[in-house]
Amino acid sequence: MGLPAKKLTPQAFPKDQVEAALRGWWARQEEEMRRIADPVPELQPDSGTVFSLVPLVSSHHALDAVLDIEKIVGYEIPDSVVKRGGYQSGDEFVGHMMGKLAAFHAKP
Repeated sequence: MGLPAKKLTPQAFPKDQVEAALRGWWARQEEEMRRIADPVPELQPDSGTVFSLVPLVSSHHALDAVLDIEKIVGYEIPDSVVKRGGYQSGDEFVGHMMGKLAAFHAKP
């Protein structure tokens, strides 16, 4: 009887490349929102109205970024890496996604 085949050592998580892609994606979303933003002050996210509760980027919309990351890592990423409810800021988005993506990458 032979020994079991050695498991292939996974490649290191491309942290810098993934983070740059996430920050670039967020920057493009912010630019797009600025172009189509409603000029009425009551409809702005920091207005103290119901619009303050709405995430800047929805979880559904954030799935577009996952598609960009799949091209970098070369495998399918489950949509569960995206936080339910969406994100209020770029730092929140990048921080959350980096943690989830690195954890998923480390799974056997």
